[in-house]
Amino acid sequence: MRKLKAVLVVSSMISVLMITFSLSSVAVGKEFRIGINNFGQANFFARIGRSVMIDEVKKQGGVPISTVTDNVPDRIKAIETFMAQGVDAIIIQEGDIKMADPALREAAKKGIIIASMGAGMSEYVDVGVESNEWVMGAMAASELMDRLSKAGKAARIVEIYNPLGQMIRIRRQELHAVMTEYPDSKIVAGFVYAWPDFFPDIKSKMEAVLGANPEPGSINAVFATFDGAGVAAASAIREAGRQDEIIIVGIDGDPQAYEEMSKPDSPFVATVAQQPWLMARTVVDKVFQLLKEKELPRDHFYISVELATKEDLPPKSEWPYPENYPRK
Repeated sequence: MRKLKAVLVVSSMISVLMITFSLSSVAVGKEFRIGINNFGQANFFARIGRSVMIDEVKKQGGVPISTVTDNVPDRIKAIETFMAQGVDAIIIQEGDIKMADPALREAAKKGIIIASMGAGMSEYVDVGVESNEWVMGAMAASELMDRLSKAGKAARIVEIYNPLGQMIRIRRQELHAVMTEYPDSKIVAGFVYAWPDFFPDIKSKMEAVLGANPEPGSINAVFATFDGAGVAAASAIREAGRQDEIIIVGIDGDPQAYEEMSKPDSPFVATVAQQPWLMARTVVDKVFQLLKEKELPRDHFYISVELATKEDLPPKSEWPYPENYPRK
């Protein structure tokens, strides 16, 4: 009997130790290495996203390994390096996640958690956090068309875009969809911006478009697929003295857009504001839940957006300057 009791006690102790070891291997975030790849740092969204993700990984007890690349080949190399470094998860911000398919599929096969922050979704993505790009594109386009319609003008639009970003492609598609409700509207001109050195490129190309369309009314709107494009276009329009003829809408809620809109003579009239800080904290939190073997209710999470207009800007204290993030 004593022998049997001793065996039972030892067996129980082993079971407890095994359970404790199993729990400790997933319950503590310190051992988790998180690869973070940003598609450049050219705007506030990218800079806030990167800094807040790094901060949140540290808060969760993990080790952030951050890289910044501004083209697809370098992004793929960064992912391959993450795998060689033995990361537990990879978070891709911005761009188009599917353009790095081969490397990310290999990472997924190795059991690495794959997450997207505003970079789109694919079947190997374990969790994605983003604003609804379709909604944002429609909101910006609708604001543009409504303002022109109320002014009794048929839209003559310049569109500024770059097909490398899935979010940019979606926003542009929504402009075209909204235009179907305004049969007299037209795209007068459009051009692809350089990345990451977009500002001088856009300004120069916008100047060329204005020069090719000098008559008042030949252009009356700019659809900027992100705010930085709108700010660059506004600079060209103002220097040409045509700010009373043309209105601009953008997307993102960049503080530079708010600065531009706050000027009395600015043609920039509206933007759809995102919350990159909340997206960043949310995607990291979801990644850690997965690493701790917790089940998520779904794999795709949307963060709310809001229309900000020239007539109703948020207080300057709320403008999201990247140097103010992460919030202390």
